[in-house]
Formats: sequence, C-alpha cells, structure tokens
Amino acid sequence: MAETRALFLPAESVANLLSSNGNLGTTALKNRMQSIPALLRGLNRSENITAVFVGNQQGDFMLVRRLPADPNLAARFNAPEGTAYIVQVLERNKQQVARGYYIYVNAAMQTLRFQPREDYTTYDPRTRPWYQSATQSDETISTPPYVFFTTQEIGMTVARKGSSESPEEQFVIGVDITLGTLGNAMEQNRVTPRTESILMTTDGLIVAHPDPASVTRMGEDGKLRQTSLSDVGSPVLSLGFERFRNGGNSRLQLTQNGSVWDVSYSSVPILGDQSLILALAIPRAEMMGGLTAVMQEGMIWALGLMLASILLVLWVSRMITNPLRALQQQADDVSRFDFTHQESPTTRISDIQNLSNAIFMMKETIRRFLDISQAVAAEEDFDALMRRLLDEIIGVTKTEAGILYLTDKDGTRLVPHAGRLDANRPLDYPLSDVLLSRKKTLLARSIVDENAEGTPATATELEMLGLGGIAKAMDAAPKNLIAAPLFNRQKELVGVLLLLETDTTMDQTLIRFTEALSGSAAISLEARQLIVAQKELFESFIQMIAGAIDAKSPYTGGHCARVPELTKMLASAAHSATSGTFADFTLSNEDWEAIHVAAWLHDCGKVTTPEFVVDKATKLETIYDRIHEIRMRVEVMKREAEIGYLRDVLRDGDAPERKAAFQADLDQLDDDFAFLAKCNQGGEFTTDADIQRIKEIAAKTWTRTISDRMGVSHEELSRLENREERPVPVEEPLLADRIEHQIKRPASERFDADNPWGFKMDVPELLYNRGEIHNLTVRRGTLTEEDRYKINEHIVQTIKMLERLPFPKHLSTVPELAGGHHEKMDGTGYPKRLSKEDMSPVARMMAIADIFEALTAVDRPYKKGKTLSEALKIMGFMAKESHVDPELFNLFLTERIYEAYANKFLQPEQIDAVDPDDFRIVTPS
Repeated sequence: MAETRALFLPAESVANLLSSNGNLGTTALKNRMQSIPALLRGLNRSENITAVFVGNQQGDFMLVRRLPADPNLAARFNAPEGTAYIVQVLERNKQQVARGYYIYVNAAMQTLRFQPREDYTTYDPRTRPWYQSATQSDETISTPPYVFFTTQEIGMTVARKGSSESPEEQFVIGVDITLGTLGNAMEQNRVTPRTESILMTTDGLIVAHPDPASVTRMGEDGKLRQTSLSDVGSPVLSLGFERFRNGGNSRLQLTQNGSVWDVSYSSVPILGDQSLILALAIPRAEMMGGLTAVMQEGMIWALGLMLASILLVLWVSRMITNPLRALQQQADDVSRFDFTHQESPTTRISDIQNLSNAIFMMKETIRRFLDISQAVAAEEDFDALMRRLLDEIIGVTKTEAGILYLTDKDGTRLVPHAGRLDANRPLDYPLSDVLLSRKKTLLARSIVDENAEGTPATATELEMLGLGGIAKAMDAAPKNLIAAPLFNRQKELVGVLLLLETDTTMDQTLIRFTEALSGSAAISLEARQLIVAQKELFESFIQMIAGAIDAKSPYTGGHCARVPELTKMLASAAHSATSGTFADFTLSNEDWEAIHVAAWLHDCGKVTTPEFVVDKATKLETIYDRIHEIRMRVEVMKREAEIGYLRDVLRDGDAPERKAAFQADLDQLDDDFAFLAKCNQGGEFTTDADIQRIKEIAAKTWTRTISDRMGVSHEELSRLENREERPVPVEEPLLADRIEHQIKRPASERFDADNPWGFKMDVPELLYNRGEIHNLTVRRGTLTEEDRYKINEHIVQTIKMLERLPFPKHLSTVPELAGGHHEKMDGTGYPKRLSKEDMSPVARMMAIADIFEALTAVDRPYKKGKTLSEALKIMGFMAKESHVDPELFNLFLTERIYEAYANKFLQPEQIDAVDPDDFRIVTPS
C-alpha cells in the first residue's frame, strides 16, 4: 500500500533530521529545553505523528505531544484551558535521583501551568525497546504495532540514535505515529461491497481495518488489547491465514457458506526489515458479475457429460473416502483431546495407510505427553514425583530401565535420586555418584552437547557410570544407553535422565523423543524444587522468629519450640480416634501444614512486647528497678535528719531526749524502707492496711536542690512540661504518682468495639503508669493493669501480624489457629472472648498445649516447673470451669499424651505417678 509508506515517511524524516541536533544529546536540561521548537516542528509534520521525544544515556527524557482533539482523551491530562501542547520532562542527577513534571503551553508556546509529577519518576527511557533497539543500530528502526496507552489507538514508534561526540551524550530520538488512516484508505479502496480487507502483523494481530472499532478490544484485565484475526468474525480470512502461515499459497480459493472467495495475502514493507500482511478476500460472485450465469449454464451441459462417469467414480471413491472419514474422525478426536478411540483404519492405498499410521502415532505421542503432565501435576511429594516421572518416561519410551540423576549443590557431581525398572519395581542396584569432571562419560557428553545422546552399552561405558553389574538387576542385559540432560529455564543443569534399552538397534527416533520428554521433565523438576526451596525458606523464617522470641527473654524459654510438638501430639490423637467425639475428625496434609505454621507462630506478637514488662520481677522495675531511687531518697532523708539533729546540738547543746528522738527517726526511716522493699517484691498480697501505710510513707518529704529537668530525654522533658517547675530547694514527697509517670496510649493502639479483628478487650487509658504509689499498691504480683494488658496484647499483635501475611488458601486458617490459645470455652478469654462453639478443634488443642507447656516448663527463672500430677490437677480445675475444652482434656488423658510429652521434655523428677482417671472430667453424653 502506498498509503503505508506515505504514513512512515514523515516520521522517518523527523527522526533522521532531529538525530543530528546536538543540543538534544546534552545532559544540561536548559540546552535541551531550547530544542523544544525543533521537536514541535517535527510534531507538526504530519497529523499522524502524535508525539516526538528524546531520551539520553543518563536517563533524562523529554516528550512533546499535542493535546488530543478528542475531549475524552484530553480530559486524561487535566490540562488548563487554552493548552495546545504538553511537554513531559524527566531529569536525573548524577546520583540517578529523578524529578518529573508536565509543562502545559498554548499555541504561542507560553507556559500555562508547570506541574511536578512524582508518579513520572519511575519511567526510565533506557529500559524501553525503542531506545535499546535504536542504540544497537546505525539505521532508523521501528517497533512492532501496539496500543498507545494515552490515546488508545494502534501505532508504532520510529526511533534513531542521535549523533553524539561521546558515549556520555548518547541520545535517541523517537516519533510515535498512529495507523488509523490506513483503515480509512482500505475502506475507500474497497473493490466490491462485500470485500473484506485487513492489515495485520505476521502474528495475526490487527493493525488496520475499515471498521476502526474492530482494531482493539477490552481485555479481561481491563486494558485495551489489539484484536486478533480470529476475533473479527472473518472465517474466510482466518482459514486462509492459517493455511498461509503453515506454508500455503498466498493466493487461495475458499468456499464459505456456499460462496466462493478469492483470498490473497501480501507482504507490506514498512521500515527496515519489518513488514505487515495485507489480507484481502473478494466474493467471486460479485467480481465475476454476469459471467456467473454463463458459467452455470455451461456447468449444466457439463453435468450431462459427467453422469456417465459418476457411477464409476463413486465406486472408486468409496475405497478412498471410507478410510479418509475415519482419519478425519481421528483428527477431530485429537482437536478435542479425545484419545479413547485407538483403532487405526486400514486400506490398500499405501499413501492413505501411511497417513493413517502417522496420525495414530501422533495421537499416541500427544496422549503420552498429557499422561506425563497429569501424573506430574498430581504428585506433591518431591521424592515420589521423581519416581513417578521416571516411571512415566520409561513407560512411554518402552525402554527397560531408567535412572534419574540430579546435580548436587556444588554442581560438581550427579547424584542418583531414582532408579526404576517399571511402575511397580525399583531398580535394585547400588547406584553411585557420577563426577561431572569425567568428560568421557555419556552423561558428560550429553551435557556438553546440550542434546540427548545414545551409545552402545559397552562394559567400559557402564563401568565409567558405576553400572558395571547392572545386568544382574535387569530382566536382560542393556544393549544401548540414552542420556538426556535436564536444563531449567535459566539454562542451568538440573540433572540427567539415563535410559537403558535392551534392543540391539539404536532408534534415533527414540533419542529425539527422549530429548523432547527431558525438556518437560526438567521444567517439572525445577518447579517442584523451587516449591520445596520456598517451603524450606518459609520454614526457616518461622523457626527463626520463634527462636528469636524464645531467646528474647528467659521468661519464655523454649516455649515456642515445645508448643508445636504438644499441639501435634494432641491433633494426631484426635485424627486417629475411631470412636467418641473425635471419630469424624480428620486432617489432610494441608491441615497439618497449617497446624505446624500456626503452632510455631502462635506467640509471634511477643516480638512487640517490651522485655522490661515481660521480665518485671518487682513492682517498681522498668528498665531498671526504681527501688534504688527510693533507697537513695531515704538515705537523703536520714542525712537531713542527722544534719538537723547536729544543728540543734550546736545551738542548744545535746540532750538525751533529742538524741533518742533522732535515733527513733532513723529507725523509723529504716523500717519504712524495709516495708517498701518488701512490698516491691510482690510476693505477698497487699492489704488495705499496707496500702494505707504506703500512702502515709509517701507523704514524708526530702529536699531536692537540683532541677529535675536537667539531663533528661526529650520525651521525658515533654512530659515534665505538663507540670509547673518549682524553684529549688523544694520539698519533694518520698513517693508520688506524677503526671510525667503517665504515658499516654497512642491512638493507633486503641480499637473500637466494631474493630475488623473482633477484639473485645478492655484497653487501659494509659500505655504505662509508672507512678510509684500506683505500682507499689498493686494487690497481687508485680504487674499493674497497664503492664498486664501489655503482656496480653501480644496475642492482639499476633493476630494482626498473621492476618497481614498473604497466606495461600490452605494456610488461611493460621491466624485463627494461632490467635485462639488464650480464649476460654465459657467466653471469658481474650482477645475476642470466643466460646467453644466459635473455635475450631485445633485452636482449642493449642490452648491446652500452651497451658500445659507453661505449667511444666523448667527453663523459667521465676518459677519451678510443676510435676505431672500438679499440672494435670490445675488443668482439671480449668476444664471443670470451662477454661479449656473438657473433651479434649479427656483425650489428652486417655491417650496419655502428657506422658509422651514428659518423656521427651520434662526432667525425671517432674515425672511422678499419675492415674488419668483421677483427673478425668465427666462430660454430657
């Protein structure tokens, strides 16, 4: 088409002309901006040119386009009124930090808006096909047609490398052109009313069509795609194109729905060595016009002459058509992937018989490939996969034995991983590794040639492979060997397939067939190896996280490692149950994987729990124990008392009463501190009287002579600003709950009642309350309400962390399983207050495992591990009070899971005599 060449000439000339403009290659943005008028002149050379742009070696980019006339397209640019052109600029500094912006200008090149675009900084011209192709060529190049993102039109990019004085100033000029006018030209040049014409790529993608709407279509991903020939509804052109692409003539005669069509396919060169295909289909009836009637009359006369020969032809054709119909049926079966009919028609006509045999062999080959693919896809275990793969290959190649070697991690040797005689018999022979350094072996030769190789099974060849006595393990001695290397998609050696054949004749077809199978086998092995590697990596991450949690604090010990063991023991017992509550409880391999992951990660939220809270051994302890501050204040008070006493003695003289009073004050201060120190340990219940005395002691004062705002952190100083600073010296209480002791809870750590996770916990107002009186008056233990919540909050963080992970479908239950071990069957647990009916059986199992491990653990510094009887007694009470599942607890006792766990993890002195019936819970039948 002349129109095609005329379409490309302006773009080609613009690219050639601008490639000699040295200013476009400079790295200085100012110089490149001065070349915008030159780009505009190139843009206005043709209406089909939609954009002119330049990219350089530094990654800078500048593009000039006219604002589209189509209002819908123009709206995408959000351009101000009066915009005629849009200049898109991207510049990078020496550190490759990019800045992008759009400049909207009017027809007089006056700037209307300068708009920075951060989203534009990810674009890099150096990675684009037009830039890379142009830099590798000294000629003007063009890209294949594609859908422009902005205008949604079909077009191409013409590009040429610019003339530059140095590699640092290398640049490429690009010109975008649309191909829409070609469709208009095709419509104007329509030969007859029903003539069909299409301009397309050699792959059958539509470039131009008389109907513009037929050029593109909306893809499933919501993006506009090029329409393929099969989508435009032209059976004649589609059928002809398939024949043309398969080596047929460029001019064909086809019949469609009773109409005869003349179809032609012509190559249309566009630029360089690229070309398009012009497909043209003309109805013969329209083209021939009145001649059709004359031809029909002649055919009537001809039919009369043919009647005499028809009977003879029918008899002969029956011998030909019957087997051909059978072959057509087989071809149809292949197209439907139906391989159930295995009969091959027979005929006396040798050519048809040969065709029949070829079709039968084709069906067999395709069926074998599909069988192997299905077998490989259905197998999940890697070792079983290798055996299954080898069985299938031995079966389809009809060889007598096979060995599958895989490369070791160092890539220095081939390690045998499977040896088979057939699907039911392994190869009972001690297989040895084969060093890749031994270049004379058949395996090494096939690797070097990257092809399947065959060789006679000589004694020397077998000895080099470590198979000298292999004949004793086979039904017959091997006569030939076939080796096929297995390469992955990165052309890396995965392994080698070795087949042993007892036929004396080496079949070259079998070698090629084995080579074809080896490619599919290599991809299957690579895919499964990647899956195994990913699972191993995931497993390492899981255990690394659990190990980090256990190592973070001595208060957790090996908890994260032991809970999975106990959970799996209980789950296995329920899975194996054949009667009772858990008779119908079963677990698949995927369920076991979910249990494994959930159990190892059930406390992953503890990574967010501060150690000074988890390890809080005394009431005043934070990062350090603040009892030392109290002690120092008491010491100061004693010194102040002594100083006061000595002053009185100097002024008034000593007296027994004064000295006795002084000593009484010192004794009282010592007693007060001893009381506070005892309260700080939290070993006994704090009574109302204790609280009252703490408050009385707190009211005693000492003198501070230095500002309490000196040398503190910025965060603490900001809290102190909420309290007015008093001038020193100042009387301070011995103990106080100050405003700076109250650390506010961030809004991000609060959640509403209708939060998406379903948490139902009472969240304290403060994140921490470090008030000295507040902490010392804790009734039991050392933890305040805020401390207790912070520890319990680890399960909140566990659920949040796990729900953010993109688990595959079979692991989607991990957050539920891991996040329920602090719930109680009566709905009083946390964090969601779930009842038994709301929890899965495995989640309830993990609750029992978590409690039993914590009771019996011996690696906690704050307590002694309980004996079996003590732990079971406590858990029995918890089961009666519906804190844990009574039925699961009974299963725990019946199957003596506690005993199996104790033998593996407890100290001998913890394992005392236990009668499980003493702790069994009576449940409703």
